[in-house]
Amino acid sequence: MEKYRSILLRNTVKDNNVSNIVDRFDKSTGKWKDLNYQDSDKTGWDPTTHIYRTSYLSYAFFDEHSDYYKDDQLVNIINLSLDHWLNENYENRNWFPMQVSIPRSLLNTAILLGDKITQANYQNILDYASKVKIYKAGANLIWLADNVLHYALLVGDENKAKEAIAQIVNEIQIGAPSGIQKDYSFYHHKERLQQFSYGGAYLKISARIAWELDGTSFALPQEKVDILRKFLTEGMWWMARGEYTVPPTIDRACSRKDALKGTVSIETVNFLKDLDPENPAPYESILKSLTSPLPITPKGSRAFYKSDILTHHSENGSFFIKMLSDRNLPAESINGENSKGKFMNYGNTYFLKNGKEYYNLMPFWNWNFLPGFTYVKETEAYNRHPFTGSLSADGMGVAVMDYELEDKDGNRALSAQKSWFTYKNVMIAMVSNLQSSKGESTTSLDQSLWAGWVKSGEKVFPTSGDYDITNEGWVYHDGFSYGSTSAKKFGVNLSNTKASWGDINIKYKGEAPSQKKVFLPYIKHDSDNFDYYVANVPSLEAADNLHQQPFWKILSNSADLQAIEFNDGIIAGVIWTPNKEMKVGKLTVTSDVPVYFIKSSSGLTLTTPNPAHKNFNITVNGQRHQIKNNFLKGTLLPF
Repeated sequence: MEKYRSILLRNTVKDNNVSNIVDRFDKSTGKWKDLNYQDSDKTGWDPTTHIYRTSYLSYAFFDEHSDYYKDDQLVNIINLSLDHWLNENYENRNWFPMQVSIPRSLLNTAILLGDKITQANYQNILDYASKVKIYKAGANLIWLADNVLHYALLVGDENKAKEAIAQIVNEIQIGAPSGIQKDYSFYHHKERLQQFSYGGAYLKISARIAWELDGTSFALPQEKVDILRKFLTEGMWWMARGEYTVPPTIDRACSRKDALKGTVSIETVNFLKDLDPENPAPYESILKSLTSPLPITPKGSRAFYKSDILTHHSENGSFFIKMLSDRNLPAESINGENSKGKFMNYGNTYFLKNGKEYYNLMPFWNWNFLPGFTYVKETEAYNRHPFTGSLSADGMGVAVMDYELEDKDGNRALSAQKSWFTYKNVMIAMVSNLQSSKGESTTSLDQSLWAGWVKSGEKVFPTSGDYDITNEGWVYHDGFSYGSTSAKKFGVNLSNTKASWGDINIKYKGEAPSQKKVFLPYIKHDSDNFDYYVANVPSLEAADNLHQQPFWKILSNSADLQAIEFNDGIIAGVIWTPNKEMKVGKLTVTSDVPVYFIKSSSGLTLTTPNPAHKNFNITVNGQRHQIKNNFLKGTLLPF
């Protein structure tokens, strides 16, 4: 309890926020004048804000840097607000505020203020918190157990504390339906990637509780600390660039303000660093990454088979490719959140340098042209297929997606074979066998914050508009170049878009619209094959040089084979057609199932993502191999 109270005392406040809270409080009613106490929304419920403000005032009372430090008027307001709220017994249809956020805030206020709270309010807080039960799984269980643990410590119930700790320890595991997966991605609400939303809460609370318990007879076993460390270093760190991440890692939470700047806290890293003194290096790197102007990231590619995401980092840029197979579920649109996100995660690509490229941009998106998405008119839904996944080896990554869109009647609107290859500072995308029954399709190469000049060779596009750059073949913007030599039409749309957060999240309903500038390069194509690339480059000149002299060569982009070779000899590809001999550089390959592969100095690393293909056969240069498929990392054949 002393450790936990020391954590609460680290909370700081802004005096103007405290002043606004104090000024809006009605002492005669115990309510805040600007809150709607009849609100019934499941998200952004106003009575929850009442309790959050009460907690905030308790932090202000103990903040030595605040003008309100030890100001007894705050204690008076806190008690009056608790009198009202605890006696009214407000209820919401959503279990989370009732079982997690409200009990936690009430307990924190009681732990901080102690006997400064009236005896009646203190007892009412204990009575309220006593109703919390541990009955869920994953992050939800950790949230509930955290409340039960601190309630038990407040009332001196050792058995209840032991029960809560035991459930937390048991929940820190790998492979649970809701929780950390074998590749250190995080599932929540079934097979959905929720790395920094629910996964972030899971890590934050688990690490803090482990730190609280350290040095006691209830300390977490070392193997549990090891799991938390690997979740941070092999999962979290690879899905972020410093303190920023991208929408697919947080699912519907991307429709909340500031959500993309919420990867992992310095406090959480320090908790784990204290618990794990034998492994200081990764924590030091992550702490530097969170505080440095230029984020320090791991280098190379990492494939997350369980969650269908491939990430790639170089010193000056990061790429993220999110797919959907039939093993994963679409993004959520529940509780009034993410109301426009039905195409989210279906072959989306994101590119970060400073991390702010998509920060708070979600309301201003054209949701039919999400980054990387190929759209055709009348699209209403998509199909998920088994031959979709990713592979990484020797600093390189491959992602592949069997792509199919449907119209409102369930008929196929568009189909294609997509692949992405990440290496050094570039991502090359191939689209083959594109077939559309609805006419010309549009592939959005990106849709990010329009920041500064947009240039293509001698051309500069300083104002809003839709520009044709097919003849130039490339465009440079904010440290990234986008290029294609095979697009039927290559364009860039620059817009000053007006929107409101309330358009995508009910929590912000009624907010006035605002404007942001949006950069959207795109390719229009109706059939056949095309390719394009995105690269992080330091200058317009470097972008021009890369387009004129790429350091890769596309060997094939057909319905049978997509393959690429880089100047240093590394080769990667996707064999779509089984039992057909393919010529790939100096390799002749035949596989009895569709596969994707990376050929480097280490050998040939290959896999197929379909769970039905636990074993398959491949013939390379006349030699037949029986493969026991490693879905997580691929199988290495020495050559």
